Amino acid sequence: MANMNNRGTELIIDENEKDKISDLPMDILDEIFKDMSFQDLVKTCVLSKKWGHFWTMHPILVLDWEFFEEKSGTIGLMEDGFSNMIDNILLQHVGSLVKFFLDLSTIDCNDRDLDHWLLCVTSKRVKELTLKNHKRKRYTLPFCVFNSPTLRYIDITNFIVKPLYPKALVPNLLELTLKFIRFCPDKANYVLNTPLLYSLTFIACNDVHFLTISAPRIQFLTIHDVHFLTISAPRIQFLTIHDSHDIHTSFFHNFSNVRELFMVLNVCEESKSYEQERFITWSRLLYSCSNLERLVLSNSCIQVFNTLSEGNIDEVAHYLEDPNCVDKQFEKLVFVELREFEGTLFELLFLKLILAYSPSLSRLIVEPSDALDVAEVLGFYQLLRMSLKASPRAKVSVAPHGQDV
Repeated sequence: MANMNNRGTELIIDENEKDKISDLPMDILDEIFKDMSFQDLVKTCVLSKKWGHFWTMHPILVLDWEFFEEKSGTIGLMEDGFSNMIDNILLQHVGSLVKFFLDLSTIDCNDRDLDHWLLCVTSKRVKELTLKNHKRKRYTLPFCVFNSPTLRYIDITNFIVKPLYPKALVPNLLELTLKFIRFCPDKANYVLNTPLLYSLTFIACNDVHFLTISAPRIQFLTIHDVHFLTISAPRIQFLTIHDSHDIHTSFFHNFSNVRELFMVLNVCEESKSYEQERFITWSRLLYSCSNLERLVLSNSCIQVFNTLSEGNIDEVAHYLEDPNCVDKQFEKLVFVELREFEGTLFELLFLKLILAYSPSLSRLIVEPSDALDVAEVLGFYQLLRMSLKASPRAKVSVAPHGQDV
C-alpha cells in the first residue's frame, strides 16, 4: 500500500507489519501517556484501532482549568452543563484510578454532584486526589475522602469539611495538603488518625480547633495562617510556621526531634491582648526543639516580649544578660537566620546567646529592616563580630539577603 507524506514523498506501508507501539503492555502505555492532557489523551483513539477506548482504561484523569476552558465553547455544554460531561467520563472509565484531578473553579455544580463523583472515584481505589476551587462559593466535601483505604496523597483547596463521625482512619495516607478549608463538625471534637502520614500542610484553614490529628510518623509540618492546631506528631523533623500568631507553648512539647524550623510571625494588635504565656518565646522554643540544626526566625518571634510591662522588660533583660541564664548549649545548631532585624535589645540578646551557646554554629545571618541605615547596620555587625562565640567556625553576616557587610 502506497501513501504520500506531507512532503509529497511516496511511502510504502506494509499492512501486515506488526504495530509494535499498539502491542506494548498496558503499564508501559500508561507510563508513556501519564503527562498527557486528558483532551489529548482522548484524541489518541484515532491513532490505532486498539486505542479506540484507551482513555477509558488510563489510570490518570486530569480535569483541570485548561480542560474546561477548551471545552467551554463546545456545542451542547451550554444546555447540559459540565456536570453531565463529568458524569459520562466517570461512567465510561473502567478499572482503577491512580490519580484524579478536578478543578471546579470555572464550572457550575452542586454538593450532590460532588458526592457522586468522589464516591465513584474512591470506589475505583484512587491513590492521588487533588480538588481545586478558586470560586467564592465553597462546596461541602463528602466524607468518603477521609475514609478511603487507598488514598496516599490528598490536596484540597477551598472546601467545607463536615465530619460525620468523631473519628476517621486514613490508613495509607502519606501526604495531606489542606488550603482554605473550613471545618464544621457535628461533634465537639474530631480525630483524624493517619498512621503513615509523612507530610502535612495547613494553609488558611478555619476552625481547626475542632480537629485533632494523630500522625506518629509525620516528618514535615507546614502551617500558614492557622491557629489553635492540635497535633500529636513526635517525629517531626521539618517545621514551618507562618503567620500563625496564637500558638501556645504546649504546641511545641512533642517537637524534640525537629531539625529545621522556619518561623515567621506577624504579631497583630489583637494578638497582643492575649496573656503572655499564650505565646511561644524563642527561649522556650529552643529548649523544646533541642535537636535543631537550622533555624529561621522573624524578629516578631522575639518581639512578643513587648507585651510585657516596662518593669518586667528590665527584669527580663537583666536576666538574659546573665551568662548563667542558659543551662545547656544548643549542641546541634548549625545555621541561624533572623529576618526583619530592628536592632532592639531583645534581638541583640538573642543573637549574642546564639553565638555564645552554639558550639556547632557555622553561619549566622541577620537581615536588617529597611528602617536601619548603613551606619547602624555596620555598627551592629561590629558588635556581633566582637561577641563571644562558642564556635570558632561561626561566620556572621549582617546585610540584606545575607550579604556580608
